[in-house]
Amino acid sequence: MLYQLTYRSEAKPEISAQEIKDILEISKSKNAKSNITGCLLYNEGFFVQILEGEKEEVKAVYNIIEADKRHTMVQVLSEGETRERFFEKWEMAYLKLPDEPKSNKESEVKNALKELEEKAFRPNFTTKVFWYNVNTLLQESGFYQS
Repeated sequence: MLYQLTYRSEAKPEISAQEIKDILEISKSKNAKSNITGCLLYNEGFFVQILEGEKEEVKAVYNIIEADKRHTMVQVLSEGETRERFFEKWEMAYLKLPDEPKSNKESEVKNALKELEEKAFRPNFTTKVFWYNVNTLLQESGFYQS
């Protein structure tokens, strides 16, 4: 059985676009080796991410993420088993909204978001928590309130 984990965090104010790009490049490489997939969303200083894969691998990746000094207030929102991946084609999809697409991958993610609304199967709780937080991050101010 596969495992999913959704978390959110607040980026350090001084984080640069290059640092985010570095995070993505390293993540893609490491995730491919560990058979981890997922999606990272960054908007107005906040991250929301979902990771998918074998439980031990997902937990190991999350432990590294949690210790990263480029963000704070890291909070697991939901985790649990799932029968299938939502991001099976991406070692790490990245979405920085609400900007216009800057790459083919970002366009693919935006198209996938539309396709997910029409998916025949029902998402599990962890996936719903991810999408709820994506929507909240994009729609509301005061996203991160502890």
